[in-house]
Amino acid sequence: MVRFGRFGPEVSFEKLAAGAARAAMKDAGAERKHVQAVYLGHVFGGPVAGQRVAAELGLDGLPVSNHENYCASGATALREAWMAIRAGVYDVVLVIGAEKMTDRIKGGVAPDPSDLDAMQGFVMVAGHALSAQRYMADHGATREQIAMVAVKNHAHSVHNPYAHYQREIGLEEVLAARPVADPLGVLDCSPISDGAAAAVVCSPAGLRRLGIAGSRPEVRGIGLVSGTLRTGLYDLNEEDISRRAGQQAFELAGVEPQDIDLVEMHDCFTIAEIVRMEGLGLIPRGEGAAWTASGRTSVGGTLPVNPSGGLLSRGHPVGATGMAQVCEVYWQLTGQAGARQVEGARLALAYCKGGTVSGTDGGSVTTVVVST
Repeated sequence: MVRFGRFGPEVSFEKLAAGAARAAMKDAGAERKHVQAVYLGHVFGGPVAGQRVAAELGLDGLPVSNHENYCASGATALREAWMAIRAGVYDVVLVIGAEKMTDRIKGGVAPDPSDLDAMQGFVMVAGHALSAQRYMADHGATREQIAMVAVKNHAHSVHNPYAHYQREIGLEEVLAARPVADPLGVLDCSPISDGAAAAVVCSPAGLRRLGIAGSRPEVRGIGLVSGTLRTGLYDLNEEDISRRAGQQAFELAGVEPQDIDLVEMHDCFTIAEIVRMEGLGLIPRGEGAAWTASGRTSVGGTLPVNPSGGLLSRGHPVGATGMAQVCEVYWQLTGQAGARQVEGARLALAYCKGGTVSGTDGGSVTTVVVST
């Protein structure tokens, strides 16, 4: 990874992506002659962003593909690379997630202009505010319990040198922050960030080609689903899309939800971490807020969630998020996470949810299961 943050015009999209890619190649001992294809996940980089990055890296001429699936873009690129390797097409590929948002996005992100919700002035935070209100009404959760997601994730990010923010915040600070959409304030929201993350992904033959001996963390399964059309009234926090994505990855990996040791969760807003963990079946329905407040989802707790700091404090350059999660999972499973290390972690899940589509329960969800 490169550190996430806000960068001026002198730091381009291509520079961010190439910086992460070079670090990944160096870590793997991979040279230009080893890489057979490049996969790039991004949203705002432009139609041939991957080709521009490949040229920057001296990887021009290779097969290059661009993957845009909103916040799930980086993980979607990884899925396509993983499938190509499993099919025997390649042995060594480079996967990058990158985004330069600070010169493209101002304020809240809206759905596509054609979406009925966008026509009414809807922005993402409004939907999550409704989710929080519904959750508190249905399950007796408190505003303080939901705010504790931000407190926890900022505490984790203090130990992450790649995080956009690296400072602790207190509960009162979250509650007193500028209101955005009731009951959520600005510290319940992930920031607009720039950044990139990358990985060299190999088959067993590719590892041998790179001279890498011994085992490495393995992608066991990747789920990818889109939202389903809904008619009439339905439970806003049901998260059927999360359930289906999780089930797909668990089945591919041959594991059960209770086997997971840590989660990198798409916490674009505080309430999102809670309802999506419940949707995946990792936390009983209606108990996520209480789990957070009691420390069960902190490092050292029952099921650590977002030891990286998550989107709330690591940052959320949308195309880069999925690969940033995979980097964190890799470091956790190889014991390289320092003071945020989850002891004994052997099986991890990374989750991203991207976009909205009017009349459905979401745009797309990716679920990546990685094991030692």
